[in-house]
Amino acid sequence: MGHVNNATYLQYMETARVELARSLGQVREGFRPDFIIASARCEFKKPIRAERRITVSVWVSRIGDRSWDLDYTIHGPARAEYAIGRTTQVAYDYKTRTAVQISGRLKRELAKLVEAPVKFRETGEGPPKKVRQS
Repeated sequence: MGHVNNATYLQYMETARVELARSLGQVREGFRPDFIIASARCEFKKPIRAERRITVSVWVSRIGDRSWDLDYTIHGPARAEYAIGRTTQVAYDYKTRTAVQISGRLKRELAKLVEAPVKFRETGEGPPKKVRQS
């Protein structure tokens, strides 16, 4: 094939997310993270060739009461953009199996990492447009 499989892009995003979560104290060896993934989106821009070196950037683009969004860029040499993405994390209590409020400490840490959200291509989704008939 000569290029990286599309599922690998999501793995790259996961690696960046786990490293960020570790730096925020959300993931410790042998323990589950304090969140679950509610959604993941990846928009492919161009194929990654197997021999290319890539960089994944991750930042916070939204903070809610129980969830937050992480945005990603996957790029290569000379800032060649391969993909952009977003995941929504939900603060989660595994004992009660419910979403919980984001702790004040985590909100403060996340707030330090807020940047503008990535811009996805328009998909044309949404309510149908009204068409005037003559």
